[in-house]
Amino acid sequence: MRSPLRLYALLTVLLTGAAMAAPSTVKVQTGDTLFKIATRHGLTVARLRALNGLKGDTIMVGQILRLKEATAPIRAPAPATHTVRSGETLSILAGRYGVSVAALQSANSLRSTTIHVGQKLRVPRPGAAAAVRRPTTEVRVIYSFIRIGARDTPESLARKYRTTPDALRRLNGLSSRKHMVPGMKILVAQRVPVPIPPRATGKAVTFKQLRPLNIPVQLVRVDLRHRDVLVAPVLPHAGLVFGLGARVGQLAQRSGAQALINGSYFHPRTYAPAGDIVMQGRMLTWGRIPMALAITPDNRATIRATTTPLLRRPLDTTWRGMETVIATGPRIVTGGAVHTNYNQVFRDPALFGRAARSAVGLSSNRDLVMVSTRVRLTTTEMGKVMTRLGVKEALLLDGGSSAGLAWNGRAVLDSMRKVSYGIGVFTGYTGRRYAR
Repeated sequence: MRSPLRLYALLTVLLTGAAMAAPSTVKVQTGDTLFKIATRHGLTVARLRALNGLKGDTIMVGQILRLKEATAPIRAPAPATHTVRSGETLSILAGRYGVSVAALQSANSLRSTTIHVGQKLRVPRPGAAAAVRRPTTEVRVIYSFIRIGARDTPESLARKYRTTPDALRRLNGLSSRKHMVPGMKILVAQRVPVPIPPRATGKAVTFKQLRPLNIPVQLVRVDLRHRDVLVAPVLPHAGLVFGLGARVGQLAQRSGAQALINGSYFHPRTYAPAGDIVMQGRMLTWGRIPMALAITPDNRATIRATTTPLLRRPLDTTWRGMETVIATGPRIVTGGAVHTNYNQVFRDPALFGRAARSAVGLSSNRDLVMVSTRVRLTTTEMGKVMTRLGVKEALLLDGGSSAGLAWNGRAVLDSMRKVSYGIGVFTGYTGRRYAR
């Protein structure tokens, strides 16, 4: 008969060995449930869920479950791909392969956690981090003019634009909210998602004197990736006043523009512009010129056609979303090649003779180019100059005695006569941005 002391020692050894042999994981067998496994190994269901990152009670045959904390993740060998079976979720697969749900989503470009049977998923390496998805848009406050509808009230407008009736009244300089009546146009502020501009790599505006094709030109490049750059019409007066003009040098000096070039065509006696002009989101004039340079309030530029000549009037939707529009032409560069198939609107023989030239163009929707030269060129020759400068799309501006360009408030090539308006480039602009 063994002594009590020897029995106690034997029991201690057996218990210690059992504790050392306690498994740290278990493989789910047919018929197993979380409750059965938890009871079998002396755990609560809640503890078993927590150890395995489970949100529900669903488990799969063959799944490896942790029974205690591990110093290193317990996972099945990760294959290159996995075909989804019935009952599997991203959470289950993430636990099985030792990766995060976010890493699985990133590896498979999934925008949600929804997966379906038979779907093939790429399985990232254990420890792989989810790719950081950088936002592609940002929200900016854009001001625009809207027409009050027949059923609109100051209160309903305030709710729609997330403001108050009094704030709307003050924004529009009205003494009473009763003055906001149907048919009236008022200014409102909207939070609008816009594309985040690419990172700027150089100065916002640069000026150079170059000789493409051995022709001396004055060149201004504008990097529209800079948020504080504003391209806008510059008028001789605070508002559009017919019968009033100014030279390019005068417009530059009065406006404070970093750079300025002459605008498009106008009536020689009244100085009335011949085409569409949008300034701060408001349409100042319209006319028969079919093409225009158009720029959004977040500085995306394009050259495109307008419907105004066809309809003989603008619509409320004409140039919608644009902050600045300058109608001019003809189009002298398209897709990086010289363009000579001009619209029938441009029938004046003087337009196609040799003359001093000014033009505006784009090498991308964020790269604006303004060029002026005293050399007498044909429209085709000016198109060749613009293509040599890397321009992909270009429009001719008014030329001859109207051609001129200014830099830092002083004329580099002053116009020989007064013009209706100029196109100014402003840097360090922090004011409101508008959209039509």
